[in-house]
Amino acid sequence: MKNLLLFTFLLLGCFSALAQTDALKREVVGRDIGQLKGIKISGRIIDEITGQALVGATVRIPEINLTRITDNNGSFELVVDRAEYTLEFRYVGYETKIYPITAVGDGRLSIRMLQEDFTLDDVVIYGSDPEKNIRSTNMGAVTLSVNTMREMPPFLGEVDIVRSLATLPGVSQVGEASSGLNVRGGGVDQNLIQFAGAPIYNPSHMFGLFTAFNPDMVNDVTLYKAVVPARFGGRSSAILDILPKAGSVDKWGGEVMLSNFSGKVSLNGPLIREKVSILGGFRISYINWLLQSLSNPTLNTSNANFYDGNLIINAPISDKNEFTYSYYTSYDDFAFASDTTISWQNQAHSLIWKSKLSNKLSLEANGFYTLYDYGIFNRSGINDFEINSDIQDMGARAYLNYTLSESNKITVGGEYKQVSIQPGELIPTGVEEDILPKKVQNEAGREMGAHFQHELELGEKIGISYGLRYDLYQYLGPRVVRSYQSGKPISDGSAISETTFADGELIQTYDGLAPRASFRYSFNKASSIKLGYNKMYQFIHLISNTATIAPSDVWKLSDGFIEPQIADQVSLGFYNNFKGNIFETSVEVYYKDLQNVVEYKDGANLILQNHLETELIPAEGQSFGAEFYVKKNLGRLTGWVSYTYSRSLRRVITPFEEENINNGKWYASNFDKPHDLTLIGNYKVSTYTSISATFAYSTGRPITFPDAKFDFSGNNLAYFNDRNQQRLPDFHRLDFAVNFKLKGTGKFYDGNWTFSILNVYGRKNPFSIFFDDAQGQPPQALRLALLGIPLPSLSYAIKF
Repeated sequence: MKNLLLFTFLLLGCFSALAQTDALKREVVGRDIGQLKGIKISGRIIDEITGQALVGATVRIPEINLTRITDNNGSFELVVDRAEYTLEFRYVGYETKIYPITAVGDGRLSIRMLQEDFTLDDVVIYGSDPEKNIRSTNMGAVTLSVNTMREMPPFLGEVDIVRSLATLPGVSQVGEASSGLNVRGGGVDQNLIQFAGAPIYNPSHMFGLFTAFNPDMVNDVTLYKAVVPARFGGRSSAILDILPKAGSVDKWGGEVMLSNFSGKVSLNGPLIREKVSILGGFRISYINWLLQSLSNPTLNTSNANFYDGNLIINAPISDKNEFTYSYYTSYDDFAFASDTTISWQNQAHSLIWKSKLSNKLSLEANGFYTLYDYGIFNRSGINDFEINSDIQDMGARAYLNYTLSESNKITVGGEYKQVSIQPGELIPTGVEEDILPKKVQNEAGREMGAHFQHELELGEKIGISYGLRYDLYQYLGPRVVRSYQSGKPISDGSAISETTFADGELIQTYDGLAPRASFRYSFNKASSIKLGYNKMYQFIHLISNTATIAPSDVWKLSDGFIEPQIADQVSLGFYNNFKGNIFETSVEVYYKDLQNVVEYKDGANLILQNHLETELIPAEGQSFGAEFYVKKNLGRLTGWVSYTYSRSLRRVITPFEEENINNGKWYASNFDKPHDLTLIGNYKVSTYTSISATFAYSTGRPITFPDAKFDFSGNNLAYFNDRNQQRLPDFHRLDFAVNFKLKGTGKFYDGNWTFSILNVYGRKNPFSIFFDDAQGQPPQALRLALLGIPLPSLSYAIKF
């Protein structure tokens, strides 16, 4: 390990030396005003209002068919001969800028672009690069801007980031009111979700009815589901990278939105004009009126509340250096029938530094701290108690981008993080208690990684991207670790001794190399084929027997008994654009192999368990599928159709027959949904009015039904045989929305109004199936539908 770190530092030092040599050469040679060839035109593109760098903007000179894309600092560089040219600057959602220039010597430009109001019906606006899906070597990487999400029907009155991503092929959710994403047959814990570089452990409000991220604080989101860049690690399925928005460095402004379920307000402006901006946002729910109007006596005596807040300070102190501090907090509580309250809270701090060290070398560094705590509080008056748990995650990462040329780029870097988990503590709170206090042992671990990636274009037809990541994980004390009798299943009865490890003492180490590679061959400018391979390690697990995140679930670090999850994925895709990039299509197939997936034993007790290894069992998994995608980018009618056929399977085979699940045969995982279809449409009726609709259909997820019931000591007990052999009914739902803007003399009437209907035809999609036991009869299956009626919402938003 020491040799690897030494090699990394030497490599970073070499890049720094190259940058200094390059800068010194420019100082000695100077600028030749009269040069005929090799004229360098460089610059930076920023938002005219916020001053935020526009990453991925397109810079084009049509006379010589030269195109460049801005880097992470919004910078670009062109090399031309002495002549007259036209510079075109394009970025999705922004007005196109065109400048005629005469190149006679090296020069630098500062371009400010303004967001497009879409006030003209005949304006055609392309994305940041309309051919990016064809020319890029990236596979399974999808970036959505908030402007794109706004064209979809809102969920309960506002844009929902997570649900927007679930409309893409290969991405799904297990049902209504479900938190997190299931990507290519993976669980929600197999995704790393980070906001401004800080990991977020529960991305939902109200058990998934709302996304925990305020869209007004988000610039764009990128989901990596196939070949993940080497700078990301720690999860075995996907990476969701959410970048924050920056405030204005020029003037103060804000936005207010009110709906019948929630409200939010944001304010932004310059702390130091043209240098430092601040953006703050706050969102809160008032959905209790809906619960109180329900006929169910349990629900109408319940209460639900949430809020979230953001503070973002952005300091583009120069064209070469930019600092961003981000603070995020969210809180939820749900009081069930006024006696049991469930709550959870996220807090995240991050500081990002972007620096352009030279024309070829740039640096990005990020430090973060995350706290996620959750609890259950019983206030029934009988045996009152509370259960508290939390996770703390802190670390830092940095990487260098070295651009040898526009078609030859190298990235190298490393990261370090520490994770601490307090799995659970039971505290009696009543005056007279029959419950004894209990505290589960804390856990601690640290992860380190070093990575390298090289992107290379070999002519116009071939592109290659390959990288290597080294992951090192250490499980630390303090902890009391059991030893178990050999030749017997791990259980409380087979424990033979205990070993005590001191604070910070090393208990277990895992490491491994995680290569990634992708290859692209372009048949022409409109079509290409790509092949990719990806390997990832995951050292933290969500211990649950449900299909979605619940506050009672337990997060568990890898230890001597529970090994890291390992995922190997192979992908193949064909991409084709039609009619000048108006239509975008793709077909991708994939196969993923999973090792050390955590499953629970039959009858497992997962709550307040000091030795979870006695309740868990390792499994192998596999998922495979085909994804089809057709998108219309331009015109009055825009939208997309995505269809996925996929399978997600598990198998448990152990030396002990009694621990095998389904007799060692393959069975469907909780996230197995073979068919998943989504249709999205947005029709622009006029300049100020649009209509949008979403239809979703998917196979019902697997579930385990009891095969029989029997009497034991006077108690009726259910008997379960094979796991996940039945399914919930198929899911389908239609959502509809009308967006319109009223133009009047006052600002109140100039706001944006959105009327939407969720679940237009009142489909009672089951969230779960439970059984009611009647004397002398088989157990009766009952369906729980959280959204069984059409649900209208009206929202109003105004900017000032």
